[in-house]
Amino acid sequence: MTQGELREYVWNTLHSRRAAAYPTPPHGHHPNFVGASRAAEKLMALEVFLKAETILAGPDQVLKPLREAILKSGKRLIMPHPDKAHTFLLLERLSPQVLKRVRDVAYHGKPIELHDTPIDLVLVGSVAVDKQFGWIGKGYGFPSKHLEAAAPWATLAHPMMLMEELYAEPERRIDVIATPLEVFVR
Repeated sequence: MTQGELREYVWNTLHSRRAAAYPTPPHGHHPNFVGASRAAEKLMALEVFLKAETILAGPDQVLKPLREAILKSGKRLIMPHPDKAHTFLLLERLSPQVLKRVRDVAYHGKPIELHDTPIDLVLVGSVAVDKQFGWIGKGYGFPSKHLEAAAPWATLAHPMMLMEELYAEPERRIDVIATPLEVFVR
C-alpha cells in the first residue's frame, strides 16, 4: 500500500463510520475526530507537555484544544505562518480568544527564526500512526518533510487511525501518541 492509499483508507473509514469531526469530510486534512478533546486531555497530563515551555504546534483543528491550553498556561506557542511557507510565528502572553481562526496567527504572532529558538515539544496532526511510532501525515503543509526539531514529537489519533503496523512506509517517527483511550510514549 502507498502512503496515499493508506491516507484514503483512513479518511474513508473515519467518514463512513461518522468518527470525523469538523471540518468534514476529513479528506485532505489531519482529521479532527470524535474524542479528540479526551485525547488532548490525556496528552496535556503528560510530563512532556507539563514541563514544556515553548511548543511548536500545527494549525490543524484537531490541535486547537492543545493550542488554547498552551496560551492559557502562559507557555510560548510557535505556529507556522498561514500564508508564508517555512515562516514561523511566536505567540505569547495572548488570550486564547484572540486566535478564533488560524489566520489570526498572522496578525498576532511575531516572526521568528525556528533554528534559533529552543523548542520543548512539537505537536502535529496525523492521518495514520502505528504502535512502533511511525507517522503519516496528510502529505503536504505542516510539518514539512524537512522540518527538524530536537524535541519530542506528539500527535492525537482516533483508535481507527492507530494501527499495529502501518501498511505503508512512515514519513517520520514520533514520540507520543494520545488517543481518547490510551497514550503511547516511546
